[in-house]
Amino acid sequence: MVQVPVVELVDPLPLVFSDDGYMSAADWVYFSLWLLVDLLNALMSVNICRSAYKRHRAAVQRHKWKDALAYEAVSVVVPCFLPNEKAIIHSTIDHICDNVAYPGDVTLHVVYNTPAPLPAEEARLAALDGTTHGKLGRTVRIHHVDGSRSKAENLNHVIGAVLDPAEAKYVAIFDADHHPDADCLTTLMVFLLQHEVDCVQGSTYIRNRTLAAHAGRGGGCGALGQVLAWLLANIIDAEFFVTYFIWMPAIELIGQTGFFGGSVALWRYHSLVNFTFSTVVQTEDIECSARAVLSRQKIRFCPEARSGELSPANLRAFWRQRQRWAMGWDQVSILYFDAIARSNLSFREKAGLYYVFPGRWMACSIGLIAGIVHPIVALVYAGYPWGPWLNAELLIGGAFYSVSTCVMLSQLVIHQAWRSWAFVLLFYFTGPVYLCFQASLVLYSLFSIIAKRDNGWVVTQRALPSGTAAGAETPARAAPALSGPGLSSLSPFRKPSAADAAGEPTLGFTLTRYYTVDRPDSVSGELDGADAPAAGDGRRGGAAATGAGVDVEAAPAMLLNGEARARAPLLSNGASYHRML
Repeated sequence: MVQVPVVELVDPLPLVFSDDGYMSAADWVYFSLWLLVDLLNALMSVNICRSAYKRHRAAVQRHKWKDALAYEAVSVVVPCFLPNEKAIIHSTIDHICDNVAYPGDVTLHVVYNTPAPLPAEEARLAALDGTTHGKLGRTVRIHHVDGSRSKAENLNHVIGAVLDPAEAKYVAIFDADHHPDADCLTTLMVFLLQHEVDCVQGSTYIRNRTLAAHAGRGGGCGALGQVLAWLLANIIDAEFFVTYFIWMPAIELIGQTGFFGGSVALWRYHSLVNFTFSTVVQTEDIECSARAVLSRQKIRFCPEARSGELSPANLRAFWRQRQRWAMGWDQVSILYFDAIARSNLSFREKAGLYYVFPGRWMACSIGLIAGIVHPIVALVYAGYPWGPWLNAELLIGGAFYSVSTCVMLSQLVIHQAWRSWAFVLLFYFTGPVYLCFQASLVLYSLFSIIAKRDNGWVVTQRALPSGTAAGAETPARAAPALSGPGLSSLSPFRKPSAADAAGEPTLGFTLTRYYTVDRPDSVSGELDGADAPAAGDGRRGGAAATGAGVDVEAAPAMLLNGEARARAPLLSNGASYHRML
């Protein structure tokens, strides 16, 4: 009799999750992780619903307010880096003067810098200065900022040394590639007055979304390159829609504040004039927002105020833009981590700011668990019993996701043209891919900050509707060196120690530090949302200062949460600026 050896069939996958009715260690770990996912999902879903309802009610009231308001004059500021944006600035001027309706007076201030003289282009712009332009008869003013190397310097100059609050109490800011919708400015103004806030941030979409707009941009790949550019533009447009209409309003409710995004925003002049734009972080607009919120300024989102911008010219430009954004957010999160705790804000306001800034890291991690880890685990361990608690968690998470999806679909139908629906749905339901992309940006950013590696600021190369690129990509520029009392070793990526601040006066709660910024004269390039030292005549900082240093003792003080906050003089070279750490 032949004996057949008994072969024990072993499951190739170990039984990690218990099937005997009890929770194993792996069950508890996974249960805890998924509980965090459900809590965050519930928090976002509830506030997505709340924000949609609140915006609907506000829109109804806004229509009633529009006819009853007395519209005051507005200064529209368009910063421009002439070499990069010379091909688009005139179309932006024409668009604002022809199409952007506003019942009150509008003065358009185009403030530009150029590293090298461009006689023909500058003469063409100068011819517009002081004229009444366009179908709507807007007054146009042209300002060339000598010595400016950035968008931030242009803004600091025009806000601090040009604008007069007696002529316009409100300041709207649009980037040079932006074409605001006809009702954008009116909607921003009505929202600002209706909610009595200091700043209203609108939303952005991509205006060159058609395939024809990318003709000739094959990049050596012919029709394939054109299609890829078209896909990139539409995917970014879908991302903007979900971000501005779904996520940001919910984050505003959770964090008790919105934030200034650098463009498509309306400020009260007396609020904006208190701030200069920083030169240390990659995103000066977010850093300004942090200071504004700590100063108890109110910033709100109004996604219904929309403006179209041009997409990045290619994937390389897009990647570099997002690298800068991620690093800027992380720099601000690190710089203000302690400042939030020491502020006089309420517990709820502090918790909200921690959610908006360093909370990004936790949200990104939890999002990866929900969108990446769980599907993999569910696939690998398919067929194993999850137990009643884990099953309940999965059902609850799915229910909240379904609710937020329904709200997204309603906003999509109301606010987005049907031609864009497919890309929005594609973006929304391929969230795991987007989460991986965001996680890679955050990891790269944090690694660069820890390693004190900065790739510098790079101008975002834009794709023109005709298919050509708006300027060449400006090479990365080094971060400015910092010097000053006890600050010789201070890095833009390192929190200052007690030794760094030695010798500096303490101004109660104030978190202000003063530095002298030494920059190579050869450095040039517009930052497209990055920052640079303020250029001006010292008007906003008191008496004009001279020399390369700053007299901290003489700096005038202003109130910040009942304590002291100082304003730095504006210098044209060896520039001094202030930032709060």
